[in-house]
Amino acid sequence: MKRSSLPCLLAAGWMLLAGSGLGAENWPQFRGPRGDGISRETNVPVRWSTTENVQWKTAIPGEGHSSPIVWGDAVFLTSAVKGSGERFLIRLDAHTGKIVWQVNVVTAPVEKMHRENSLASSTPVTDGTHVFTSFQSGDRVDLRCFDFSGRLVWSSQPLGFDGEHGYSYSPVLLGERLFFDCRQEGEAAVLALDKRSGKILWRAEPTRKRISHAAPLIIGEGKSAQLVVCGSDEVRSYNPDSGQPIWWCKGPSDVGVAGMAFGDGLLFANSGYPTKTRMAVRVDGRGDVTDSHVAWTLRRQVTYVPSPVFHDGHLYTVDDAGVLYSFDAQTGEPKWEHRVGGRTRTSLVLAEGRIYSTNEKGVTTVFAADPTGYREAATNTLGEFSYATPAISGGRIFLRAGSSLYCIRGGGKG
Repeated sequence: MKRSSLPCLLAAGWMLLAGSGLGAENWPQFRGPRGDGISRETNVPVRWSTTENVQWKTAIPGEGHSSPIVWGDAVFLTSAVKGSGERFLIRLDAHTGKIVWQVNVVTAPVEKMHRENSLASSTPVTDGTHVFTSFQSGDRVDLRCFDFSGRLVWSSQPLGFDGEHGYSYSPVLLGERLFFDCRQEGEAAVLALDKRSGKILWRAEPTRKRISHAAPLIIGEGKSAQLVVCGSDEVRSYNPDSGQPIWWCKGPSDVGVAGMAFGDGLLFANSGYPTKTRMAVRVDGRGDVTDSHVAWTLRRQVTYVPSPVFHDGHLYTVDDAGVLYSFDAQTGEPKWEHRVGGRTRTSLVLAEGRIYSTNEKGVTTVFAADPTGYREAATNTLGEFSYATPAISGGRIFLRAGSSLYCIRGGGKG
């Protein structure tokens, strides 16, 4: 492992609140602290441009579609140099944007992938003291754990990999376990690993092998917690401790990319191929709930890649062509739609009752989470390519666009 060493500040991750304000919420994984795109932060920026309310902008070596994650004063991001096959984990200072260190995680031949994928599409996850990465290395899945100084703690290559679209699988954490769902044509499996050692604690295999990229979602707490996965024409809930299935159902369809949402006892799942389908499933069932707990199914106004958000009894989505929708969560009834335009691949995020939607040209539309109609708060343009979902922490938005990472601060009043 090659490492470029720059001085860095070390502290217990859960104590890192300096400069962010008491009670600042970390953004430790793809789609935030609960994996649902929702932030509980206040004073979140609403308006910005390339010059307005930009606290810092840092050039990132290489390229990638992965999203930034934030813990205290540390921002982590993965990137890759396509020509060399090098994949990196980078730590930046959240206050200055300075690159604190950069480690070469994997160097491997460039794999086959969809034209819209990248060598660094999986978002890392952190528990405040360690960071966990997910890459493809040759024909293997490569999972690694680093401490906050960039030191490798463990590495594991638990699965063979064969996927026509390339690699994009983001892990999640709950307690002492790292969870990873790798739906593919090869050695497909859901894994629970000991986050301290990388040892596999349990493994479950899907009933069908069909590539999907939706990250797992953890719902509930304590003994009622469920680990939910979606793809390969099934939605399945597991006991996070034992790996025993709790409930499962057929659908939405074969290939899923968009993440899930949860609210009011309903799990919302999407798929994009061969039939675009959205469905809502009640999560209090046991066993096969296909005929008993599917609340509704829609095959219109469905997204493929961007993930939705739930707020106050309603589901909000953006489709891949840049059309925004609001649905009644209990019935699936459409409430309104509005075309903002611009091809969209990033997932929605929500803070302070406002939703943020960024298209591939780096234009972020901010609008109210209001089921009565579309109300726009701002349109913000960076003018650079963006596939990465923003992170929100400490009253700031961290947004990857082009070859840079932006930190947006201020402009919090709509």
